[in-house]
Amino acid sequence: MPTVKTSSKKPTARQTKAAVTRARMLTAAYELMCEQGFRAATMESIAERAGVAVQTIYFTFHTKDDLLQAVLDWAVLGDDPTPPPFQQWHVDALAAPDGRRALELLIAGLVTIEARVAPLLPVFHAVSADPAGAVFRHGEALRRTGFEEIVTALAKKTPLRRGMTRRRAADLLFVLAGPESYRSFVIEAGWTERDWIAWVTASLTRDLFGNDM
Repeated sequence: MPTVKTSSKKPTARQTKAAVTRARMLTAAYELMCEQGFRAATMESIAERAGVAVQTIYFTFHTKDDLLQAVLDWAVLGDDPTPPPFQQWHVDALAAPDGRRALELLIAGLVTIEARVAPLLPVFHAVSADPAGAVFRHGEALRRTGFEEIVTALAKKTPLRRGMTRRRAADLLFVLAGPESYRSFVIEAGWTERDWIAWVTASLTRDLFGNDM
């Protein structure tokens, strides 16, 4: 759940208190939205679970749609405000000289993101036709762009197999390494995360690079 991040500059007592309160509100919103859905998780119930006045929720996030955006941002970023491409696990993965090894490290790192985002999927499915649905669509567009960049980086390390285009490779990454896949296999079918990582890695390695080592 959201926690307070520290920096080289020591925050004031007021800033620390505000960060703690914001993290508590995000945690409450994430939990209630996952448990009850977007509409049933009211701002009042979120405030009650977070132990704050409802006015504090509105002062911090302004609207429920903005709160949903903040919840998704946390689900993607975790407790590190650094965008995933610049987080250490991602940097280390793309530093691997071989495309297969880089892909393996990327999937192992992505699983922590999918584990947080997957429980939110029913929330976004329920509001897909509402303005709030734009939050998830925008996030998915960013995710697809990110995978296109990853495929370009992987192909520079190890050539894609004959007949595999970068567009199709990005499509495969988008689906197989995404939250829908994680939800289907881990949350609903009861796979372990290790099983999911192994299957996704093996499937993508075969499809992107072929079986030749």
